[in-house]
Amino acid sequence: MKMAYALRRAWLRLFCVLTALLTLASGAYAAQRAGVRVIIPSVIYMQDRAFTLGEAARIEGPVQARAALSSLILSTSGGVLTREEVLQAIKSSGLDGISVELRMPVRVRVETPGPEGNGTETPGYTPGPSDTSLSSMVKSLSAWDGEVEVTAVGSIPQGRLVEPASIVPGTPAAALRFQDDMGRVRSLSVRMAWKQNVLVAARTIQRNVPITARDLMTRSVKITRPGVYAVDPAEAVGHVSRKPIKQGEPILLEFLAGPSQIRKGRKVTIIARYGGLTATAEGVLLEDGSPGDLVKVRRSDNKKAIVKGYIVDENTVEVKVQ
Repeated sequence: MKMAYALRRAWLRLFCVLTALLTLASGAYAAQRAGVRVIIPSVIYMQDRAFTLGEAARIEGPVQARAALSSLILSTSGGVLTREEVLQAIKSSGLDGISVELRMPVRVRVETPGPEGNGTETPGYTPGPSDTSLSSMVKSLSAWDGEVEVTAVGSIPQGRLVEPASIVPGTPAAALRFQDDMGRVRSLSVRMAWKQNVLVAARTIQRNVPITARDLMTRSVKITRPGVYAVDPAEAVGHVSRKPIKQGEPILLEFLAGPSQIRKGRKVTIIARYGGLTATAEGVLLEDGSPGDLVKVRRSDNKKAIVKGYIVDENTVEVKVQ
């Protein structure tokens, strides 16, 4: 009798646990299926040619979905952003199973905010005439070919600039000294924000996977040290990163490794993928190449079976199956 009672209690506890798990799973599934709404007006104002979806749109929906969509990188050419371009970016976000409602015209005009600002841009600092002349002074002192925004703490003194003789790009603040015609020297404290057009990841770049031109786009970013980011595609294309690079992150030169030349005659593994299927075979390189290059490769068991594939690394060639 006691044993039967104990068994009933055990089954009851198990039933409660299973019910709780099913309830949690159902809630998680419902949250995953929750829809997201993306709203973009007919005119948007952006300082840069490349920007994030979160900067251009109002995104409504679950927090995780909003965060994933907000970080998507968009770019415009000719001052126009099309609905098709936004849809392609959303498709690449990896938000499987989530309904996304896009509300925007077929073509959206992208304008650069003028000195007077506008009603839709993010509030911020707009350089005035005096600050523009200061920016020119700082660019001359630093030999900087990028952008620099200079904010003066006070009015610019009369006279000529006598100090400093130079400014290192990336310096956040400095004291400028001016001397007037009477020989009097006055100081002006300034804050500086340095910007440079650098390469950023157009999509997530995996570790040790050769970088292609399609993985990159140019964007203006604030920097604290010059020379640490890739600015020319030749610095990154064909190279591999020693760590994953998330979409929108700048390409740091210190994490890039140069491509190695792989000689023909090397034994490699040929990989072909189609849908969820993967097939492999042993092969031999028929051409020299580096990671990312399209080369000819022959199957080891059939000398007449010659295909073209992309070098993944020194031991692997992947054949694209259409």
